[in-house]
Amino acid sequence: MKTVRRDDLMPGDHIFSNRAFRLYYHHGIYVGDDMVIHLMGPSKVYNKAACKKCGFKPQSGIFKTCLDCFLEGHSLYRYKYDVSYLKLLFKRSGSCSIWECKPAKEVVETAHRLLKDQSFGSYNFLLNNCEDFAVYCKTGMAMSNQTAGWFGFNLVGSIGYHATKGVYEAFAD
Repeated sequence: MKTVRRDDLMPGDHIFSNRAFRLYYHHGIYVGDDMVIHLMGPSKVYNKAACKKCGFKPQSGIFKTCLDCFLEGHSLYRYKYDVSYLKLLFKRSGSCSIWECKPAKEVVETAHRLLKDQSFGSYNFLLNNCEDFAVYCKTGMAMSNQTAGWFGFNLVGSIGYHATKGVYEAFAD
């Protein structure tokens, strides 16, 4: 995967950054002015001081943070949309989608609305995570290709992911 320079980011970009030795990626929506809206899971570092730049203090939920807090010192990548199914098969899961995306302005508006309303549901590492959030902002459909890849990255993986997610949503909250 090719890293992206900060200067090349545009509002509405779905960005992601590696975590835990590239075992998984953290996703968010770049909204301009060096800021990102993203869904955070429970933090292991609650006693960390607030960021001097954006004021963020690690916790669970949807937050608008500076790009530095989002990246946590890791690499920056841009998620690709409208890729061919064949290309998707050979890409790292969690880096692209076959779906078309909404216009950038609408993506940013969706991310801000979800931030304001805190209305994306409870975080779940497998079934309602940061990639689900970012893909939802871009397409209107929540999906985590990272997670679907664990079920087998093809039609079977997608069906397994959606079936599991449907059961989770039926019994959650």
